[in-house]
Amino acid sequence: KHAMSQVTRMFKEKVQDIGTTFLAKYKEVHKDKKEVILIDMFLLFSFLTGVVQFIYLIIAGQFPYNSFCAGFFSALGVFVSTACLRMQVVAPEDFDNIPKERAFADFVVFNVLLHFVVIMFMG
Repeated sequence: KHAMSQVTRMFKEKVQDIGTTFLAKYKEVHKDKKEVILIDMFLLFSFLTGVVQFIYLIIAGQFPYNSFCAGFFSALGVFVSTACLRMQVVAPEDFDNIPKERAFADFVVFNVLLHFVVIMFMG
């Protein structure tokens, strides 16, 4: 039992070290890019929304299946479109140097269409 608690403690220390190193490097790389940090926070939010919906499906069942599918695909669609927005904001040279405003407008139009389809799917 003592060896298992020691392994668990070492694992926790390693995970904490990895998290601390990642956070320090992230802050160093993106210290002047507030819009990228905001986009990353929204990415995390949309990811966690999908995870919570999936956990709810497992715990509570799938009775309103259309509602679950609509909510989950909405979270998935928002996550993918936000990831695309992040790529366009971070490296515009890979996308024919489109302005950030155009990338954001594309993001907004896609999300309006996505949520229109999600509402229609729910019935």
